[in-house]
Amino acid sequence: MFPCRQSRVFSVGHSIMNMVLERTQGDSASPSPSDIDVPPAWRRAIEHIVARPGTAMILGAVDTGKSTLTRATLLALHRAGRLVAWVDSDVGQSDLGPPTTIAMAMIRPSTALAETISPDAMRFVGAVSPSGHLLQTITGVHRMVHLARERGAEAIVINTTGMVHGGPARALKWHLVDLIAPDYILALQKQHEIEHLLRPMERLPIRIYRLPLSARARAWSREARREIRQQHFRSYFQTATLHAFALTEVSVQNTFLGSGRALSEVERADASSTLDTDVVYGEWCSDGLFLVVSGVFRAHHLPLLKEIFGIGRIHIIPISDFEHRLVGLCDVHNDLLALGLVEHVEWARGILHILAPRTDRRRIKVIQFGSMRVYRDGREYAVVHRL
Repeated sequence: MFPCRQSRVFSVGHSIMNMVLERTQGDSASPSPSDIDVPPAWRRAIEHIVARPGTAMILGAVDTGKSTLTRATLLALHRAGRLVAWVDSDVGQSDLGPPTTIAMAMIRPSTALAETISPDAMRFVGAVSPSGHLLQTITGVHRMVHLARERGAEAIVINTTGMVHGGPARALKWHLVDLIAPDYILALQKQHEIEHLLRPMERLPIRIYRLPLSARARAWSREARREIRQQHFRSYFQTATLHAFALTEVSVQNTFLGSGRALSEVERADASSTLDTDVVYGEWCSDGLFLVVSGVFRAHHLPLLKEIFGIGRIHIIPISDFEHRLVGLCDVHNDLLALGLVEHVEWARGILHILAPRTDRRRIKVIQFGSMRVYRDGREYAVVHRL
């Protein structure tokens, strides 16, 4: 169970249900101050989805109320007795899984919505934004939707990220729609700010609802969002322990590690001497020579090193890029079991020491490297170099 924002997602579930359904039937109960505003247009769209359940994708920029609309839709479907799947693909501010992940939960008619909802499956994106990680995001959402349909979901509600402007945003949303084929798009906008996404979809067999923002939509600063993620990461790794993984026993993805031949001591010594720095590890790969260095190196000596090794491409990675690197510990299907932090690497023995919560070690078959560093106290540090 991840102590994330989902701990309060359904904490006012009954009052939200009153607002979504009962008040349309003349219910006179007064909502409590914690209730969430559900505009009439939202209610009409939700009622249609409840009557004809399918896959609904929620679109909108940041701070438009996507999570609120997601909760209201889930609650209405649950009250109608539907087996509904919740897919949360907001990797930066997830309500369901930890940051940097895409998560899916099956909500059954018997599920107690006043309690914390935990993911039934997750995928690792490894970043707090889909920018630069479109493939991981698209394949992750598709995998979660596939599992939901495979497990008999009558309705699927997909919350998306607030990345809606620019070429990558267009590509992300359009390819998600193409791959998932949703029945409904619930589009939140103040005026017409995401019409560039919606108009190309109008001729598709999708019912599009253009919805206003809730009067209670709240704006969060970048600093506030980062602080929320820091709290989530800190809570997640609070009871984590060290686990050792040999590169020979797992598949390592999103990095060069384990994809080539390790340099011999003589080769490392030659590279260290040429670059005038300590080359702690290196691999010959079919797409170049990868060197991990522990200090400043002489970049103008790279042409000489290429000549010595007879290779056209050399990639230099600072050893610091591995320290506290966020990773995903995954099963044989690449589904995420737990997040981890690289504590240190035994380069000579090829062993990764990873800080992670308790999980079934026997199921971990893949380690995926993310694109950021996270300290145990939750502080985030972006990584420039790709491994």
